[in-house]
Order: sequence, then structure tokens, then C-alpha cells
Amino acid sequence: MPLPETKALAPAPRAAASFFAPIQREIDRVFADFGEFNLPDVFGPTPRMDVAETDQGVELSLELPGLSADDVKIAVEDGVMTISGEKKSETDEKAKGYRVVERRYGSFSRSLRLPQGVEADKVKASLKNGVLRIEAPKAPGAVGRQVTVPVHAG
Repeated sequence: MPLPETKALAPAPRAAASFFAPIQREIDRVFADFGEFNLPDVFGPTPRMDVAETDQGVELSLELPGLSADDVKIAVEDGVMTISGEKKSETDEKAKGYRVVERRYGSFSRSLRLPQGVEADKVKASLKNGVLRIEAPKAPGAVGRQVTVPVHAG
């Protein structure tokens, strides 16, 4: 059965393009304004986290600007490390004829499964210059088990 003949669509008449131009400009403006938002502040902060596994253990670093050690909690349960915290800040700006008071509150929580052999009771953490560093050592002789799986045709 032959396919039906297709026709190329003609470009929109100039009048239609000018009719939609104000709408297109408004859509462009909305998306341009949207780009100015700091998305982590809008949808809840999620700190950046780097994770590296070495022969000695797991090393993590998280960017937590403005937080103190008292604002951060680290827990290890059933091989899962959870790092959580809460930031509270308030600014009060007074000037001639006006006053601005802003309050910001936000919390975060990040979890990751630790590799087998990590000694949870020997995890160490330090917070300096807004960077949280965590060291989770492996037990001596802890080596991950690797299994080679044969692939059969068919």
C-alpha cells in the first residue's frame, strides 16, 4: 500500500508572526528572570559532595558555607551514612527611611551507602572554612569481593 503524499508546511504569514511576538517576548523574559534564581535556595539546599574510595577507606567532602560544627549531624546506621544539617540566618538592615529584615532557614540531608568493610565507629569529621571533611576507614585487610561472571552465547 503506497504512503499518502505529504506536503511541506508553509511558513506562518507575517501577520501571525507579529501577533505572537509579544507573547514570545514575555516567555523569553520569564525564562530570563527564572535564570536569576538560585535553585538550591528555591527547592531546598543540597550541598555539593565529593566522594573518593581509597585503599584505606572512604573520603568525603561537602561544601557547607555558613554552618558551624554544631549545625551538622553525621550518623552511620546499617552501612548507610547520613549527613544532615540546618542553617538559620537573619539580617536586619536599617538605613535612612527604611528597614529590611530577612530570615532564611533551610535544612539538608544526604545519605550514601558505605562500602563493605568500613569501620563505622572510627569515622572522623572536621569542619573548616565551610568544608566538611569525613574519613571513614576500612578495617585492615578489608577487600571488596569481585566475581567474574561468564557470558554464554544464546
